Amino acid sequence: MKSKIPLYFYPTQIVFVDDNREFLDTLSVTFSKHFNVKSFDDTDAALKYINEHQREAQLIANDEKPKLQGDSDAWVKQVLTHQNIKRFDELRIKEVSVLVVDYSMPSMNGIEFCEKIKNSAIKKILLTGYATPTEAVRAFNNNTIHYYLKKNDENMLHELKEAINQLQHSYFNDLSSSLKTEAIDSSTPFFADPKLARYFEEACETLGVSEYYYLINPSRFELRTRDEKTFSCVIYTEEDIQEHVQILQEEGAPDELYKAIASRNFVPLFHTADGFYEPGMENAILNIHPATRIQGTVNYYCAVISDAPASASLPIKAPTGILH
Repeated sequence: MKSKIPLYFYPTQIVFVDDNREFLDTLSVTFSKHFNVKSFDDTDAALKYINEHQREAQLIANDEKPKLQGDSDAWVKQVLTHQNIKRFDELRIKEVSVLVVDYSMPSMNGIEFCEKIKNSAIKKILLTGYATPTEAVRAFNNNTIHYYLKKNDENMLHELKEAINQLQHSYFNDLSSSLKTEAIDSSTPFFADPKLARYFEEACETLGVSEYYYLINPSRFELRTRDEKTFSCVIYTEEDIQEHVQILQEEGAPDELYKAIASRNFVPLFHTADGFYEPGMENAILNIHPATRIQGTVNYYCAVISDAPASASLPIKAPTGILH
């Protein structure tokens, strides 16, 4: 299980490099069901593809960083909606996040291959044969590779799938870290709360989510599924709910709406500039959804809501042992 939630995720490429075409075909058939896969049996062609046709996954260049204008939501939103976070162009599915390379190849070995990759953000998995993994251990300790396993292990394909999943997730966590530093309150716990991460991961698996992006006002993730449906996963802390309740009271919201949110059994998704209730909203009660409570570092109140015109929250429950 993953312990952190990246700010965003999209279907990057997994590249396989091996001089054995038959083995590559097996990997491609097996993993193309789960990942965006590209394979090479020629090391020179693979290096050229990775180094010349990939853009470095740097989120915000120093000269492009929005200038801090106080502690404003506008500035935070500008950072979090930077064009490289919401990457819907063609390059988003050609961006390499994980490399799987065989150690024993005729022109260069897998470690030498990894050393020639320019983009340090790419995660690298080395496949070794029957030989001792001494060199693989050394490469791992030097951070040349991030994982290694033996090709002849009985559970190799299962282990490889798990390793790719974890490293692809780690890739986006690494890219998210600078943005979190720039735009996220350091006291916000939910990006690194294992129990909430477990709920979020299972929600994404249930829906078949292929990409997601963090948004604010309110704090939520926009989810996109493989069949192009969209959902919002809203996440509130106790402090967030209290703020909503206070504004509802100050603005004279309908009593039914106030009681529903104050009970913590429902969470709102108001489509307003700041995500809060505004006086005069029509049918405001339609903007609340049954909440799932997650007890992690703090209490979280969550709902997964369809973005279809007749939007409704989905009955995605907390995994056993998380809801109290």
